[in-house]
Amino acid sequence: MDDGADRVALVCVRDSRRHGLQVLLREDAAGAGPEKGGRSFPAGSVVEQDHAVSVLERCRGVTGDQAQRWLGHDMSPARALGFWVAGVRLLLAATGVLSAVKGARQAAVRLRVGYPERGRLGDALELAAFLARRELDCDLRRLLFFSRWVDPDTGAAKGFFLAHLPERVRGTGFLWHAPEEALLFWRDRGLHLDFQTFACLRTLTDFSSCGRLLSEYR
Repeated sequence: MDDGADRVALVCVRDSRRHGLQVLLREDAAGAGPEKGGRSFPAGSVVEQDHAVSVLERCRGVTGDQAQRWLGHDMSPARALGFWVAGVRLLLAATGVLSAVKGARQAAVRLRVGYPERGRLGDALELAAFLARRELDCDLRRLLFFSRWVDPDTGAAKGFFLAHLPERVRGTGFLWHAPEEALLFWRDRGLHLDFQTFACLRTLTDFSSCGRLLSEYR
């Protein structure tokens, strides 16, 4: 973890008609083929704006108490909920996908945001203003808590969240892999995986479809 900052990582999954359950991994280094270099999940820092009052007021689906229960009582409910907001920003930056709800009935709305607006909305306050102008709220239910790791030296937390994406979604600088494929490349062909990525991929191999995986973590 960097500089003692809390972080989030996204375990983005999809069902492929040809390959079954797949996970989105970032290419961390150039290589001669899909088995070279390193792979990791999309990840980023949790910043102070992620748990600002004006930002959390535009969030629905997960409460601060629920977030604290999942991430640990060593952090406040607002700080814990900020992990979900950071995850929403990260998913938007990586894929352009933004899940929202509208109105009292919280009707689901899925937006695809292009460049350059996607970059501007990487700021949580800008994201909240964007949603307010459209009378939308951020749908935090689309991110499911997966696991939490704590740096023993700094005490910083890293939360991993599941995000289910349609098969057609792509991410610049990212590749879709079957979890078993990534682990075989690590074992046999020198693909670099850090321990957290390895552990998450190993867990994913226990599931044959997104439906089975998501039902386990809802």
